[in-house]
Amino acid sequence: MTRLRYGLFRRGKRAVFTGLVVAMAGAGLVANPLSATADPHPASAGWVQTTASGWMQVQPGTPKVAKATKTTAKPASLGRVGAARPAPGTGGSGGKMHPQTADGADPSTGNPDDGYVSNQYDLQMQYKGGQDSTGVVIGPPKVYLVLWGSQWGTPSTNASGDVVMSKDADQAAPYQQDFFKGLGSAGDGWSGVITQYCEGIPAGTIQCPASAAHIPYPKAGSVLAGVWVDNAAAAPQSANEPQLGAEAAAAAQHFGNTTEAQNRNVQYIIDSPQGTDPDTWKELGYCAWHDFEHSSYGQLAYTNMPYLTDVAGCGTNWFGENTARGRLDGYGIIGGHEYAETLTDPNTPGGWTDATGQEVADKCAWIPAGSNGGLFTENLSTGSFPLQTLWSNTDHLCSASDPVYTGPPVVLSTMCDRTDVPNTPLSIPAVAADSAGAAVSYSATGLPQGLSINASTGVISGSAAATNGYVRITVNAVDTAGKTASTGFWENVAAGSRAGCGSIEQLIDPGFENGSADVNHTGMTDAWSPSGYNIITPSSLHSAHSGSWYAWLGQSVGSDDSITQYLNTYPGYTAASFSFWLDTETTNTSATPDTLSLIAIDQYTKQPLGTVRTWSSKGATPGYQYQSVDLSPYINQVGFGTTIGLELVSHESGSTATTAFLVDDASAHEN
Repeated sequence: MTRLRYGLFRRGKRAVFTGLVVAMAGAGLVANPLSATADPHPASAGWVQTTASGWMQVQPGTPKVAKATKTTAKPASLGRVGAARPAPGTGGSGGKMHPQTADGADPSTGNPDDGYVSNQYDLQMQYKGGQDSTGVVIGPPKVYLVLWGSQWGTPSTNASGDVVMSKDADQAAPYQQDFFKGLGSAGDGWSGVITQYCEGIPAGTIQCPASAAHIPYPKAGSVLAGVWVDNAAAAPQSANEPQLGAEAAAAAQHFGNTTEAQNRNVQYIIDSPQGTDPDTWKELGYCAWHDFEHSSYGQLAYTNMPYLTDVAGCGTNWFGENTARGRLDGYGIIGGHEYAETLTDPNTPGGWTDATGQEVADKCAWIPAGSNGGLFTENLSTGSFPLQTLWSNTDHLCSASDPVYTGPPVVLSTMCDRTDVPNTPLSIPAVAADSAGAAVSYSATGLPQGLSINASTGVISGSAAATNGYVRITVNAVDTAGKTASTGFWENVAAGSRAGCGSIEQLIDPGFENGSADVNHTGMTDAWSPSGYNIITPSSLHSAHSGSWYAWLGQSVGSDDSITQYLNTYPGYTAASFSFWLDTETTNTSATPDTLSLIAIDQYTKQPLGTVRTWSSKGATPGYQYQSVDLSPYINQVGFGTTIGLELVSHESGSTATTAFLVDDASAHEN
């Protein structure tokens, strides 16, 4: 979801510098055109390109966003429907985690808010096909901690070599460092669960073949790649999502990770100081989330990590220790959750989720210790840490340990099919990983005229002439031992094309086939949050556009019917569309028509950003008709990188229901 977040899901989705945000516009990763004039955005001055036309300058100080910022007012509802970046029943890919909610325990008592998820616990994870040439982490995973803001105080070093901060009351910073340092050490079976997942396979795949690019098991002591104390200025009291994303980009620059290859297997954890409210986490009721963004440094995966002990429900003393170390339990439970989901779904939702949008950790979150698949303590070389289990397709359950799966010695990242504009400078990165850490050289066949590949970096660049339709490009990598890997993608260079990767489906359950809520709360409904249990239906009174289930709006006259789903948007995108098939069946012959409206909603205030479009019973043609709308003007009100609600709401004008608005096969895409 996520982007998908933890508990109340956010896909992962699905992300500000300590610097000045000058502009955030454009979409796709396109190289800066060569110019004979002076570079107006010199990297030496802190400029980073987030899109083809959008630039931000990283400087010390609190970021200022050249867009409307999000309110920190308490929303009208703190339920799952009101969560930012929600996914079904929890939080979604990259999901938000709701305090004190068991997101994966089984079985449910059958009552809402019983502490158990309402979706099907035993659904397997499915590969989504990769988003923007990324499906999973394919090289040694690296984590960079960013201690954001002068509120952390001044740094020093403890006996273990950890950075400690003078105003880190609960010592969250060294705890996290020790956790990531210990991953991969003797006894770490938890990291083995993640290695079964891979990329470079067809969308919908459940089990990974040995030939695929698996997530590698971490080498002990190698996961923590660096710590940045960014205390030149105070962090925002309530950082918004674009600000968090810009801080991740600032971290990439700080650590010198300025290429796609350097950021391909990296997670930036943005640690906010005690007392702050990043992305209004306290009001929205989640604990953390992970996400990604486009930039001229490549795709950046990052995590919003609030100061977890500020909210007791986010893991504090979760095992009942009531000790100083027990107060930090959440940094193991939640920190591990977001780390595992970043590895398996870094560019949310292009990696591994189930049919309801849950990621590998969402399905197993907050199961009580001592229960099957429950919380447990892992003994690493750097100490004992509480962890949650992770979903294992191999075991078909929540697992604390699995055998380590390995892939080929050399792997190449998935490369997306794309379209590009003729005679325009391109930069298309190919990224390989070698299990022995050996150097890799690249070659390619099928390149359109004007393009070439750099044998050392793997970057395909140049200005391509127009192609006669799609051409197949094959990229090869070979290490010093002669081990090879290859991958391919389709490229179409044509006038009028939109540059970059083809987008993937962003909605959860777009065809409504997960079903609808019933009286004992066992159905999977949270993706669409229908206003009534029978709105999403397989009723034979009407028919679906495809499959068996559809949404039937217009059944009620006392109140309006509605369905709502929240859509993650990502920094670096500039366009988004929403479509669905609509069948309007009406007997209304009055002068006042019945209506169906699509309303864009601010996730924080729950207030409308505007009515995108309204459909009427007047003059309607029966039978399913394709509908498509542009969401960009509404997202631009809050900025790409935020989340908006999409609500379809029907209104019956008379005293009886005379119009059935039948909705099916919805879709949302961003690029």
